Amino acid sequence: MRKLISIFLVLLLILLQLPTVGMADEDDFDKSKLMPVFSIENRDIPSGDADKTMTLSFNLKNTGYQAKNVVITPIFEGGSPFSVSELTNSQSIAQINSNSTVNVKIKLAISADAVAGNYPVKINIKYKNAYDYDGEFNETVYVRVTSRSTPPRLIINKVSTNPDEIGPGGEAKVSIIFENKGTIDARDLSVTLEGLKSDGGFYVQTGSNVSYINRVPGKSVSAANFNLKAANNIRLGSHELAVKFSYKDSQRNTIEDTQNIYLTIGGKSSNSSNIVIENMDYPTTGIKPNGDFTLKFDLLNSGEMDASNILVKLESTDPALVPKTTNIKKINSIKAGESESLSFIFTPTEEAQTRNYPINITVEYEDELNQGSEDKYVLTQYVGAYVNKAGEGDGKGKPKLIIDRYSFEPSIVKAGENYTMNLSFYNTNSQKTVRNIKIFLTADEKTDPTGASAGGNVFTPVGSSNTFYIDNIPPKGRVEKNITMFTVPDAQAKTYTVTANFEYEDNEGEEFTAIELIGVPVVQQSKLEVGELSLPPEAFAGEPTPVFVEFYNTGKVTLYNMMVKLEGDFQTENGSYYVGNFETGRSEYFEGMIIPTETGELTGALVFTYEDSSGENVEIRKDFTLNIMEPMPMDEFPEDMPPMEEPRGVKKIFKSKGFWITIILLAVAIGGFIFYKKRKKKGMALDE
Repeated sequence: MRKLISIFLVLLLILLQLPTVGMADEDDFDKSKLMPVFSIENRDIPSGDADKTMTLSFNLKNTGYQAKNVVITPIFEGGSPFSVSELTNSQSIAQINSNSTVNVKIKLAISADAVAGNYPVKINIKYKNAYDYDGEFNETVYVRVTSRSTPPRLIINKVSTNPDEIGPGGEAKVSIIFENKGTIDARDLSVTLEGLKSDGGFYVQTGSNVSYINRVPGKSVSAANFNLKAANNIRLGSHELAVKFSYKDSQRNTIEDTQNIYLTIGGKSSNSSNIVIENMDYPTTGIKPNGDFTLKFDLLNSGEMDASNILVKLESTDPALVPKTTNIKKINSIKAGESESLSFIFTPTEEAQTRNYPINITVEYEDELNQGSEDKYVLTQYVGAYVNKAGEGDGKGKPKLIIDRYSFEPSIVKAGENYTMNLSFYNTNSQKTVRNIKIFLTADEKTDPTGASAGGNVFTPVGSSNTFYIDNIPPKGRVEKNITMFTVPDAQAKTYTVTANFEYEDNEGEEFTAIELIGVPVVQQSKLEVGELSLPPEAFAGEPTPVFVEFYNTGKVTLYNMMVKLEGDFQTENGSYYVGNFETGRSEYFEGMIIPTETGELTGALVFTYEDSSGENVEIRKDFTLNIMEPMPMDEFPEDMPPMEEPRGVKKIFKSKGFWITIILLAVAIGGFIFYKKRKKKGMALDE
């Protein structure tokens, strides 16, 4: 009996130790792999205003194992307009269970001088798993900032030279005056003059071609000065130079822009050719309809270099005056100091009226300095042929005062700039002198009353009045005058009419009045300013990447049929935006998505197209480059990892083979003990 009890106790002890053996199986797998799997949902781009505090809200989802002690911290890149309070720099969550979602809210303070655009915010998440193993997760979200502040934009207002006229071999101090059109300061500014050359152009005489300026406040004017010298062999006329601006905005982002200026070389070149028109001979009055007349003149090369490939063209601006001989002549060359005589025959048609008909003389030529170049020398001059249909101008009628030719410098008048009007006043009478002559110019058409000029005159004199006084002009005599005029910046692009009003007397003191009309073509340049492209420096293949930019119509004319489009070897979402008619002073923004398909360097462009006021198509391209990386892999569960709901404790005991062997042995022992007791009891009964 004692033996059976001992055996029973030993088996019971073994049974009690079985759970410890079964639980040892839990340590057969790596607990550090039982990690949560985080993802950020509701990825719409939130927005906030500059100088305000906004709430960045997103849902954080865990599709993996349980996470504990979760700490969420926003991290800002350089130049970010965001900041957070030290007390709320990070957010802590005690526990995020498997297959659950929590909402995260982070307050962001936006700086007052933040520029509108999309900015990245890196979300850093640190945590522990259920077994206290550390883990970390990072993902970037984007936040849009809206602002009434405008980024710095430097625009050249004026270029002045000292002296005013630069000749070949001459020195000049060039001042480039520019304005910061934005409201935010431009800092660490460098102004670089490009396109300089010592042979046939401008070069730096003293100093450098770079000027440094520490700061240009918003809406203020500054200047950069350069000491230049013109080469001895520089050609006459305009020379283009590039001005490159490089500066930083409030977020220390570098902005670069290049604009062109033009410096004019006047005087007589010591080396180049120089064609001038001399000895002009043509009838100025008494020309009858269907009556031929001859226009003669000499072309003199007053330079010191031979002129070649000379093309002379005479054109009438009115179909009532037509050439009887060819109106285009080609001259192979004119040596320095020599001249060439030319003659052309014109005739007025029956439709010709009694008035002055201008003839435009254009001379194009080249020399060794610009041979083969598209930049040829051009000489333009106007002459007037006065047709007298009624037989006037023979000296017996009243004296007539006309403008027989006029020209502009520059030839194309630009809104917002000065131009010089050169006028030639001619007395058509062959016998009578005109005296006490008063000439005043008027332009009846006004500007837009809603514009900056508030309905004022389109043209205003500079440094003088709009009136000329001439004591007398003898018979068939001519007097030339010039006046500098300013064209208002908001003048519409078209041809304006300037009226010349004449008041004069003849020898007997009889008073006369007359008018002449002058057509002044004005062009208005379109201006589209495009802000800095906002896009991340890196992207992942197959994932959408946002592109954001603001643009402004800073010109004086509407931009028609405007379109913005993303171009490149990639897929897009909202890849094009039709703006339509983009009025002056208006601002807009474009926001689209790029979806790269391959890794590596990706180049693309944001293309702006529109039609200006003259109907010409204009295209502006903003190129960009992105580094495309492989998409981030999602963590997978290892094959030997136990299922998330693995049976533990007592459940594993019942699945153990040793447990059932022990149960069987225990049952056999108990059965034997019972059999032994019954048999002993039966034996005692028999003995009785």
